Amino acid sequence: DQLQERDTSLSGDHPFTALHFSYHSKYGTKGTFAPPNVHPYKMKNKETKRTNYSQFLTRESNDMRDNPEDYHKVCDALEEVLKWVVDKVSLLHPQLFSVIEGEVDIFPLQDSNPVRPFSSFVLNINVMTDVHRDRGDKNACIVIVLGQHSGGEICFQEAKVVVETVHGDSVTFCSDRVTHFNLPYKGVRASVVIHSDKRASEYQRNGFGWDANNYIL
Repeated sequence: DQLQERDTSLSGDHPFTALHFSYHSKYGTKGTFAPPNVHPYKMKNKETKRTNYSQFLTRESNDMRDNPEDYHKVCDALEEVLKWVVDKVSLLHPQLFSVIEGEVDIFPLQDSNPVRPFSSFVLNINVMTDVHRDRGDKNACIVIVLGQHSGGEICFQEAKVVVETVHGDSVTFCSDRVTHFNLPYKGVRASVVIHSDKRASEYQRNGFGWDANNYIL
């Protein structure tokens, strides 16, 4: 119901909705120098007023936690397409995503998702992005374009390249290193962005330093 027909070439703001369905390790509380024989719940981070214990481990995003029904509906509707795209892109660009294959074991309770081995996907509704880089992404991302529209091309600033896209197209690029944005569009436009969290490597290496704690498995 949120999808709307728009002409973003018109003056004014053009906000869009982004639903982050992710497992991520951002802002993790480090336990490198914490005593190994004390339960984490009995510790306090003296550098902050409040210790967020949920940030000790890899965890689900707020959108995923607060909107489980929406998450499962999106998975049911798009799972086959997302898996097919991930498989094809992984075959075409194995060098970009080989390191991500080793990080699927960070999912809590060995959970999975339709973009495995990637840890995250974002559903953008009525989307036209400004100039940006996704510095938290690992290696690269996959963008799947949805909706009947004209315009909305994906632009890569450093390369001075404009990529025309239509409904069902996918574009793979190094989102953490390449500045990118969309041109205005007319019609209905959404996208799914598949990516992984750069901080997952640190969590996988030693659990942010909590692997030595006797109370964390």
